[in-house]
Amino acid sequence: MARDLPTAVAAAVVAPVAQLALLAEFDFASGTVRFWTGYGQQTWNGVVWTGSGNFGAVSPIDETTTVGAAGLSFKLSGVPSDLIALSLGDAYRGKKCKLWLAAVNDAGVIQGAYQIFGGRMDVMKTADDGATSTITLTAENQLIDLGRARDLRYTDEEQQRLFPGDRGLEYVAKLSEQPIYWGIATPATGTAAAYASGASQGSLNTLKSA
Repeated sequence: MARDLPTAVAAAVVAPVAQLALLAEFDFASGTVRFWTGYGQQTWNGVVWTGSGNFGAVSPIDETTTVGAAGLSFKLSGVPSDLIALSLGDAYRGKKCKLWLAAVNDAGVIQGAYQIFGGRMDVMKTADDGATSTITLTAENQLIDLGRARDLRYTDEEQQRLFPGDRGLEYVAKLSEQPIYWGIATPATGTAAAYASGASQGSLNTLKSA
């Protein structure tokens, strides 16, 4: 599939020696965490990225000619204690994560990047052998949402959640018990009441002659 790559990334891909890096962003409930596969901290796209060096790894990214939801996994070893606490106690499942392919110059400075993955965090596992700690995070491609059922209801509560102030479904709950009189006025007394109660023709004739 053709890619509209930024100039810096396109040049790095076809260069005799490809100078590339990966940038990963994770939107945890307590804040966004960003890493790149180089050393030290860098500012790109207006935010700071922390270098993971040889401690970070990403599984191969699969691409097919069909519409599919291929996920991937991130691994970070030599993890500091504050990130361990984050992985154990923070709400992360279903939060967004992104991955970019970046071009760097001879000094290792990010020149531009192209997003190659977007999805949601799924399961995070932490391994601690007493000397080092490793976090492995699996992520689902955002296309997986196409296979999920949309559990929407025709209720006033659901309508208010989606469109606050809209009263279009305000009386839906009452419809199941609301009598509907087809072709006659709302019964009160007399002939209409007899029709509504299922009276016999003889009873109706009696009402008419009364």
